[in-house]
Amino acid sequence: MKMKCCVKLLVMFVAVIGLYATPAMAGSSVTLAQTDGTSVTISMEKMMEMPVTEFYTSTPWTNGIQKFRGVDFKLLLDTAGIDAETVRVSALNDYSVMVPANVLRTDGAILAYHMNDAEMSVREKGPFWVVFPYDKDVRFQTDAYWAYSVWQVKAIDGQN
Repeated sequence: MKMKCCVKLLVMFVAVIGLYATPAMAGSSVTLAQTDGTSVTISMEKMMEMPVTEFYTSTPWTNGIQKFRGVDFKLLLDTAGIDAETVRVSALNDYSVMVPANVLRTDGAILAYHMNDAEMSVREKGPFWVVFPYDKDVRFQTDAYWAYSVWQVKAIDGQN
């Protein structure tokens, strides 16, 4: 009886650890909503077929300089047909922030899906993370830009 209980606890523990440690790619997607309410869901596979933007930068949440790869927000918003002035970026934990779309379009932001050439698990801020080239300009090293840097992104909503 005692052994069964221990085995059940061990299985539950391994399952929880697996949830946070598994790669993000399988089944990962992000939903983008236009101002008229029409939405499109883009899978990780489709995202990785889009033109790539890469840069190296440090962040307040990681140690040292990291390599980020993802899709440029101008391309992403144009592809989804989002022409709103402001978009709501939402995370898996329901954190959300309103971001001026022009900031995403013109300040070099990407929706990153790789860090240091590897997929990001949920525990590692994945599967998608809004990242700016923080080291490129001191204005990216402010509370406003850090607040825009949503990780575990699940939706980008032009309808707000």
